[in-house]
Amino acid sequence: MKGLKTLTAVLSVAALLIAAVPAMADAAAFRHYVGCGVSQKAKPKHVCPKRSKKGAFFRSNRGEDCLDPQGNRVRCVYYKVCVRFPTGRNLCARRQQAIRGTLYVNKITSNIPGKHRVTWFVRGKRIGLFLFRVKS
Repeated sequence: MKGLKTLTAVLSVAALLIAAVPAMADAAAFRHYVGCGVSQKAKPKHVCPKRSKKGAFFRSNRGEDCLDPQGNRVRCVYYKVCVRFPTGRNLCARRQQAIRGTLYVNKITSNIPGKHRVTWFVRGKRIGLFLFRVKS
């Protein structure tokens, strides 16, 4: 009986580890955050001043074959970013192409004090969530 419990415990741990590997791989596949600014040098921030520029940043570290706007074959993904404002309103940008290794920014034009929720999607699946607050 003790051997059966040990075997069950080992198999359970192995199943959890196997399930966690794809989740960690997906997390490493993308970089996403909000910054108090829209330049490439903006750092991730969870609180931004009301009057500052704000940006939702996205970079893909993987991709599939696709064509860039000039017709060159590149590795890319298509992503969508949505912002939920403190008022409850949700606004999504249209689907955009992200070439692997390039950092993209979408301006967040909100001066509404309170908590904002930014969500990124690839292939309709949520791949990232970032909460930030605009202070009054």
